[in-house]
Amino acid sequence: MPAREEEKPRLVAILGTRAQVIKMAPLLAELERRHLSYRLLLTGQHQATVDDLLDEFGISTPRERLYEGPEVKGMTQAGFWMLRIAWRLWRRRADWASRPRRHTIVLVHGDTFTTLLAAFIGRLSGATVAHVEAGLRSFDWRHPFPEEITRILVSRVARIAYCPGNWACGNLNGRRTAIVDTQANTILDALRIALEKPAASGNNDETPYAVVSVHRFENLYSRERMEIILDTIRRLAERLRVILVLHPTTEKRLTELGMLEELRQNPNVELRPRMTYVPFMQLIARSRLVISDGGSNQEELSYLGIPTLLMRMATERQEGLDENVSLGRFDPKRITRAIDGVDTTPSKRTTTLPSHYPSGIIVDDLLSRLRAAEDRSKRSENKSPQ
Repeated sequence: MPAREEEKPRLVAILGTRAQVIKMAPLLAELERRHLSYRLLLTGQHQATVDDLLDEFGISTPRERLYEGPEVKGMTQAGFWMLRIAWRLWRRRADWASRPRRHTIVLVHGDTFTTLLAAFIGRLSGATVAHVEAGLRSFDWRHPFPEEITRILVSRVARIAYCPGNWACGNLNGRRTAIVDTQANTILDALRIALEKPAASGNNDETPYAVVSVHRFENLYSRERMEIILDTIRRLAERLRVILVLHPTTEKRLTELGMLEELRQNPNVELRPRMTYVPFMQLIARSRLVISDGGSNQEELSYLGIPTLLMRMATERQEGLDENVSLGRFDPKRITRAIDGVDTTPSKRTTTLPSHYPSGIIVDDLLSRLRAAEDRSKRSENKSPQ
């Protein structure tokens, strides 16, 4: 007797932020390539460009939205949003987690509020939680905050951990969690896809330039740090052209601090609005230096080998550290070294990415688990009285 529909194993991906979409898109694309169906639930933590990003990666699975209000900004709004999403996930669990629920694998990613909600509601619902990009640690709960705490909490409820390398695997307890080494982060697959696409308009200039992209809350809302960043841009612009990527929150904060006009007036600083993933990756792949506060950027730039100044006090990632990535810590000496070391000579860059395909490793593992679960269901049916 064939397994009833409600007993078939299922995959559910629950995503909410742009970074999650970028890192999970290659995995979702690989599932579709292998004709493995899954549900795609969007929590709406980020709204702008999420559909554009999914389209950019060719994701065709229907998008099921749990929230369609304004984008979440500020802690008060985030609190109400979290309660709403938690309730909707719990109330609809019979829909997205079919019985027996242990056969449903809930894919969560990273360290966001969406990760936390999806992991705990998934676990409480009886589903199996699989954490992609598991095992990263800064070992300082304050940096990055609250991401470090989120990762620790999610590791307590996840039963499958997809870790991007040996170091991340070693940070988890293998006695209660199935640990799978994906050899690299899925961002490597996303980067490979982006660089294979035709060059976007404005991304084929061979004139040397640097890219600056800062958007983290702890930087934007520290006047001292923003003054250091502005001074760094000013000094860097004396050596080569600087492209400053203006995230909406960054533009808003620079305006509030009265810093934006000075940047506009600098002839060697070009302000560009935030881009989708492909044009941004193509932009940084040709740059001579990137100044960023993003953890994902650290990984991407480590694969690209681009000199990077990471404007953070601590990082939960190991990629590129003490090689092409310098953890800035807002230290004047580290910042000066990065600026003085910029290569300003016109030349073409060649990029050779690592050969790992982490999305393929994850899908192979998921496929084996789904088949094993389906086999168990069939054996259980055969043993049950007719």
